[in-house]
Amino acid sequence: MKIIFIHGMNQQNYDANSLKQHWLTAFQSGLNNSHLDIELKSLEIRFPFYGDLLSKHHLYNSLDLQTFLPKSIAHLHLPFHLGHSSCIVQEHQPCIHALPTFNPEHSESFTQRLSVISALTKDHAFRELSLFLNHYPKLHETLIHKFLIETYLYLSNPDFMHEVHHRIMSYLRPELDHIIVAHSLGSVITYNLLHQFTNFRIQRFITLCSPLAFKVIQEKLITPISRPPQLQGDWFNFYSPEDFLTAFPLSKPPFDFDPPIINQMITTLIHNPHSITGYLQHPAVIKSIVDALEYKK
Repeated sequence: MKIIFIHGMNQQNYDANSLKQHWLTAFQSGLNNSHLDIELKSLEIRFPFYGDLLSKHHLYNSLDLQTFLPKSIAHLHLPFHLGHSSCIVQEHQPCIHALPTFNPEHSESFTQRLSVISALTKDHAFRELSLFLNHYPKLHETLIHKFLIETYLYLSNPDFMHEVHHRIMSYLRPELDHIIVAHSLGSVITYNLLHQFTNFRIQRFITLCSPLAFKVIQEKLITPISRPPQLQGDWFNFYSPEDFLTAFPLSKPPFDFDPPIINQMITTLIHNPHSITGYLQHPAVIKSIVDALEYKK
């Protein structure tokens, strides 16, 4: 069984080897924290890299999250509240809380406590903004075009999309079963790819902090939106309520599939909740990967 890791955006500061090592280090830490005696060299892991394609197209991702916020974030009060709950859907398991960077109640440093509060406030503000923008796809698309060049380029440029798909397809084999673990934009790429190419088998599809729930993304997906036909097993979707890019699960139409996507809300890293590190170390994510490996034994 091959494990295919598919990364997200903003990886231009890495090359293929350094980013792969970053993921493998987080994955190994997750295995160790879950007390699983599994060596990475015993697993067949592949890591398609497309982070260099943005530079090839002479574009640069200009996302600066701070530009969305006022100077004093501690006094930010957003006027819109959309009735969002941290547990919107019936979870496959109870909401899992793990992996905080540290517990602010136990911290000896006031500066550290203030830093955690500031980070949590910022994440809450970004989440509310994302939920608001989801009701206005055109405005959302304008912001994506301005700040998230890589995402917009993939969704709107067939040549760029083809190059990304070609990189990933070179690691898939029709005669093998695959587990695909896709992070952020990687989940959008994988969804599209799985609907364009059907000559391979996916035993489990695991999406981490996926923006597929946003209408601006859905409008550019291959339609009709449906469960990938070659997905033989489960689709697990992990999201964090602190992660403003993935503030809610894939459960409502058009993602009300049968069998349903298994949504699990988890807590990731306080200071960078969207980072792959917090997701790939989480015991629930580790379990979803390891269980799929053991299923075929």
